[in-house]
Amino acid sequence: MGGRVGRLTGRVALVTGAGQGGGRGCALALAAEGAAVVCVGRNPGKLEAVVAEIGATGGTALAAPADVTDPADRRAAVDSAVAAFGRLDVLVNAAQSPEMRAADLLDVTDEDVAELWASGPVATLALMRACHPHLKAAGGGSIVNFASGALRRPAHYGVYAAVKAAIETIGKAAAAEWGPDGIRTNTVVPIVDSPSMERDLTAEQRERYRAGIPLGRIGRPEEDIGRAVAFLAGDDAAYLSGNTLRLDGGSWSAR
Repeated sequence: MGGRVGRLTGRVALVTGAGQGGGRGCALALAAEGAAVVCVGRNPGKLEAVVAEIGATGGTALAAPADVTDPADRRAAVDSAVAAFGRLDVLVNAAQSPEMRAADLLDVTDEDVAELWASGPVATLALMRACHPHLKAAGGGSIVNFASGALRRPAHYGVYAAVKAAIETIGKAAAAEWGPDGIRTNTVVPIVDSPSMERDLTAEQRERYRAGIPLGRIGRPEEDIGRAVAFLAGDDAAYLSGNTLRLDGGSWSAR
């Protein structure tokens, strides 16, 4: 597979939502540790940009455009990873529709609810199930799912918080059920700089948000989120499963 030599050399990772935000950060960090990375997302241009970024620094990556809410697209993404690299060791479920993330329960539409569930726990579980035989065949692997700090204060984010709670629960169940197959499953709860944050918050709101984080800054996609996910994917976390890692600069404890 070529690429860099690191703690994940010889392994293959599939990352959803890899075109931007935390997903992009994970793709870059996993590649920096030597993994071949299959970048999955809805925007081919963004995926190709990430692939080029990885390639420019000596890494190996493949773009696999897909809508995670589409069963055929999900299957094709997994098949592309195995066809290109012959195995699959890591699954990172970072994709989630950002639409109507902030919405009161009386305002959110049925269509918004369906989209959030389809792009969140439904897609996450489906990809976990699709990757399971490949992770098992590789001698065991690592799954990392994305939840949200909205679980801490769900008011005005009720449906979004609910789908993220479901993702966290699915991960804990998989850790228990698939542990005998050598598959570890963990969840991260990130605060990460992303296009959706820029879209949803004014400059003033963003500054107040930053000021409320004990470490004084919003998480960086690769350095703060991606590197932690790369740790969870590797042998240094070989006995870590069924856990939730809060990558939030201390915010959970402060609120």
